[in-house]
Amino acid sequence: MVDEQTQQIDSINAKLGGKRKIAIVPIDQLEFLEKNARFMKNEQFQNLVNNIKEDGQLSSLPFCYLQENGKYKILSGNHRCKAAIAAGLTEVPVIYTDEPLPEDKQIAIQLSHNAIAGEDDPMILQELYDAIENLDMKYYAGLDDKILEQLDKVEIPGITESQLTYATVQFLFLPNELDRLLETFEMATDMITSDAVVARFAEYDRMLDSLEKVKGSFNIHNGATAIMIILDIFERHLEDLQEGYLDEEGEPKHNKSFVPLSSVLGTEYVPTESIAVIKRAVDRMLSKGDVSKKNKWQALEYWAAEYLSGD
Repeated sequence: MVDEQTQQIDSINAKLGGKRKIAIVPIDQLEFLEKNARFMKNEQFQNLVNNIKEDGQLSSLPFCYLQENGKYKILSGNHRCKAAIAAGLTEVPVIYTDEPLPEDKQIAIQLSHNAIAGEDDPMILQELYDAIENLDMKYYAGLDDKILEQLDKVEIPGITESQLTYATVQFLFLPNELDRLLETFEMATDMITSDAVVARFAEYDRMLDSLEKVKGSFNIHNGATAIMIILDIFERHLEDLQEGYLDEEGEPKHNKSFVPLSSVLGTEYVPTESIAVIKRAVDRMLSKGDVSKKNKWQALEYWAAEYLSGD
């Protein structure tokens, strides 16, 4: 049996190509980290010990560095190995490397294995947990009270992040360009209604197509520059945004929506002489209680209504 197991491991190691290997290591040949940033609560640790007792083995392999002294230094999986000892195992399977590893690389591997992890989709996690009927298996799943409390609050939306297909595009901007980009995006975002949850994948193609048209028209090749030109065009047509909130008769389409003033005035900026007059008027309206500090914009509505009443 031992020879057969050794042959199987040798076969696997041959396929791995030498950089990573598998071994069955006696507990006394393991060396634990002196400092480990990853911690585990006692309840979680005991749950892990119970799971190992149930399985009779580890379900995922630790990663080790085989040192010159013959000890396997555990770079990832310290808690699993300690739980294996508590569960009564005398040896554990590990993945290891025997290539020279400087101390800084050992630490980097340790931290990367701790840090690079996914996140649970709460809706799918809830569905999976609810699908477990056996109470012992629910305990085996290892979800603590905090997670279970969060699951009770899960509201199932129409679409979840894990169901989306992403495509990533990167652009490089100068600091002043980035500030302007974020400012303009925020302005555009203010126009989005609450029922607009996620853009269609087709919009991604539209954006790339728009970038190509701008590049061709201006004979440029830099994507970031093309985006800045698109922003220029957007800012010149701010008043066209009125189609998003006014109908053909000029009445509001959405009773509770808020829109940027720039979509009416065509700009966010007012000459200092004009703004001084506006500020004095707003201050007087505040002192008389005609408008509140929270809704100073009502001053504009008040003035506009008074002006229109003279028609």
